[in-house]
Amino acid sequence: MQNVKTMKKLTPQPKSLKHPSRLPRTKADRGTILAILGAMVIILPLLLISATIILFQIRQMNLPGVIVYDQAVGMISREDTVALIDAYWNQNRQIQLTSSQNPEEFFLLTPGELGYWVDSQATADAAYHFGRDADPFPDILSAANGNTQVIMPVLYFNEHTARQTLTAIAEDLAIPPEEAKIAYQDSSWVALPGKAGRSVNIETTLSALYNQALTILQTQSITLDVITVEPEISDLTLVLDDIETLIAQEVSFHAYDPITDEDYIWSVPMEHKQSWVKVDPETFEVRLSPVQESVQNLLDLWEDDLGPGRSWDKPPDPETLIENWAAGKTITSIIKHDPTTYRVGAGESLWSISLKLGMPMWRIMDANEGLTINNLEAGMTLTIPSKNDLLPLPVVLNKRIVINISEQRMTIDENGAVRSTHLVSTGMADSPTMAGVFQIQTHEINAYASNWDLYMPHFMGIYEAWPGFMNGIHGLPLLSNGQRLWANALGSPASYGCIILDLAAAEDLYYWAEPGVVVEITN
Repeated sequence: MQNVKTMKKLTPQPKSLKHPSRLPRTKADRGTILAILGAMVIILPLLLISATIILFQIRQMNLPGVIVYDQAVGMISREDTVALIDAYWNQNRQIQLTSSQNPEEFFLLTPGELGYWVDSQATADAAYHFGRDADPFPDILSAANGNTQVIMPVLYFNEHTARQTLTAIAEDLAIPPEEAKIAYQDSSWVALPGKAGRSVNIETTLSALYNQALTILQTQSITLDVITVEPEISDLTLVLDDIETLIAQEVSFHAYDPITDEDYIWSVPMEHKQSWVKVDPETFEVRLSPVQESVQNLLDLWEDDLGPGRSWDKPPDPETLIENWAAGKTITSIIKHDPTTYRVGAGESLWSISLKLGMPMWRIMDANEGLTINNLEAGMTLTIPSKNDLLPLPVVLNKRIVINISEQRMTIDENGAVRSTHLVSTGMADSPTMAGVFQIQTHEINAYASNWDLYMPHFMGIYEAWPGFMNGIHGLPLLSNGQRLWANALGSPASYGCIILDLAAAEDLYYWAEPGVVVEITN
């Protein structure tokens, strides 16, 4: 039997054998790796952006890098942004308003007091909507890259509020200029120099508040435009002589009481005239320029001088008075007597009271409702009308007729002097002429009295003894049969209440005494 050996095939071994992980890479392998790395570069930012978007949307926050002017509000909710902006701009901020003339003079004010208001909601909305428009990705990508986005605050300015605040401050700071004036010192007039004042230029300060609003809010300061106000007249030395001449001139006020025939003249005190001196700053013309309030104060003082029961018939108008003074004129005011009261004594009648007080009966009855001649009783208190009620026409100054019943004489005065005197006849005892102060009211060339069938030449009515029945002054009467009455009675009472003159005197008086001339009749 043949002996056979089994043979094992050997596989040839390579010269060098490396670890499988270090097998040589092919070009295809390297491309794959680069692709993977490139994808990661793209994916990672996208993942970051995606995460930002998710957080940005879910948490309702502003994008990172959003700044409101100089205040970072990134990654803050809209609600928190509103509160932050309001506190930062509106609540926790003060603005220093400093005088342009004195840095130590300043006011600390809130923005609201100066009319400023930052709309925190609108500003927060603007910050919130960054990155939320139709194409948000550029904004989001910019934020992811660390870029900033500045949002300007939505700022409002209320000029009315600012003006109110500045006006109040201006009143506190205002110093009126002192005009040059004169003073009486050491027996002579001297000129005192004027002094400058100051005021706030509200308009220029308002303009700065509007045009520099954001800067003012940021720096929290603004200059208040305070200006110097020079007096119109700073030196009166050159016109001192003219002023002295002007002040030396009489400036007065005249009042006349037609009931008592008294004249009152008040001179304007020197200190008032001194305060009224004005000098034209261009022409240096010197004049008196009274202040209405000052003149009214003088009129009140002068009225007090009249005493109780009298006042101005028509209160003088200060403006008219000033105009007359400027023209070198003096005006006259009439003094009026107030109504009075009268207590009825035992045995008195309405007729006797009427004669005693110089007031027609019918006027007393009109002033006392329900009063008649039959129901008058002792102890009653009657209202007696003002004596001026018997002077219904404007009083004629510088003319007056005075009739004395006991002397049966008429005196005619003009300009303070006696023009003429005449014998008269007044009323008989059973038809007396009433004493009192009356006025020429009517003229009738030849009046007819039907009660007595007589004509009264040159009749001048002076008061109504009864409504529609006028007593007056006239010449010797003539009966309808041609008989002239009382020619020999002049100098004694003879009439039915009128005042009788001879024909020539009556005619002269008729044309001399115009309506309004006062007639005073005394007992």
